[in-house]
Amino acid sequence: MNVSYKDLGVRRVVNGQFPVTRLGGSVIPREVLDAMEEATNNWCGLWELEDKVGRQIARICSAEAAHVTSGSFAALVLSAAACIAGKDPEKMRRLPDTSGMKNEIIIQRNLRGAHSGDLGMYDRSMEVAGGKLVQIGHEVWGARPEHLEAAFSDRTAAIHFQVPDIPDSRSDIILLQEVIEIGHKHGVPIIVDAAGQTYPIELLGRFVKMGADLVCYAAKYIQGANSAGWVCGKKDLIEAVSLHSFIGQEAGSYDPRPGFYKSVGRGYKLDRQEIVGTLAALQRWEKMDHNKERIEPAQQKIKKLKEHLSDVSGLKFSSWPEELVDGIGYHQLGLKITFEKLSASAVTSLDDKLRDGDPSVWLYHHGGNSLEINALYLADDDEKIISEQLKRFLKEST
Repeated sequence: MNVSYKDLGVRRVVNGQFPVTRLGGSVIPREVLDAMEEATNNWCGLWELEDKVGRQIARICSAEAAHVTSGSFAALVLSAAACIAGKDPEKMRRLPDTSGMKNEIIIQRNLRGAHSGDLGMYDRSMEVAGGKLVQIGHEVWGARPEHLEAAFSDRTAAIHFQVPDIPDSRSDIILLQEVIEIGHKHGVPIIVDAAGQTYPIELLGRFVKMGADLVCYAAKYIQGANSAGWVCGKKDLIEAVSLHSFIGQEAGSYDPRPGFYKSVGRGYKLDRQEIVGTLAALQRWEKMDHNKERIEPAQQKIKKLKEHLSDVSGLKFSSWPEELVDGIGYHQLGLKITFEKLSASAVTSLDDKLRDGDPSVWLYHHGGNSLEINALYLADDDEKIISEQLKRFLKEST
């Protein structure tokens, strides 16, 4: 039996934003779906599957080892657990109670919340596993190496570092290379949140090559499942991550005793097809001609948007975003439309109407009298739908 959005009364969304979680992540390509379908029709041992898939992912990411997880947040939780409790079964069964353990996780204040451009929730993954956040520096003015040096104690378990959207673009933080050097001088591992750092391709191995111990990614940023991700890094720590995972308490290749490890990650389950699909998506992403398959189609949609809206007066077009690396911003390439005849509140109302329409059109409104359209995730003819709805709502408002 087929179940469609139409059958359910669910509106389709024209995604002019991003592979956001609340819209279900990315679009999974047919060849990845084919790999997932083959996996779902056949059982296998998940420990063996994780091991073999992890080896392939580690090769692509220039790491010693890797493990597929249920998203990058889960990867961060398991990484924190690995750094706090390691492979010690007595400590593992106590998590998230970390009293008496090394449980402090150092983070930079201005890599959190609004100042880092995110929702300020991802470093909470450190607390899920029982970590205690030790914040350094100032929310606006940033942190300096001496702040980090002063934060170490005999309870320090790890340093958490969330990579900015454009790496090395921030002058108000201690950059990752220096964080790694200082952390390792104190014998402390570095956990890197690199969830969306998947393009340019060299970012997949960059942070491991810099010396980071655990690096976490989200599969939706390689056109994989919204519910999957992976962590790669040092072999010993990845083995600990695996024991803390959802199959850890069922034993496996690292220990033959069922139920011996009471893993905190039991709730972060994965289907076998998600594990296979993550590798298939990563292999495809690595070999893809990104210019031909992603950048050029997006540029064509931008061109068509301008053509469709060329007869509307009072519109100013400009490239968005302004900062590009290999032709793309942080998974963004699109068009900024400034409505010269509308106030900021009128553009807010216009954005609301677009989202309330059918199909629902999701664009960016960052305040002011402009809307931004990310063309990388538009389906064929979505630019026509956006143009038609914009024209209709603009006409209604005059």
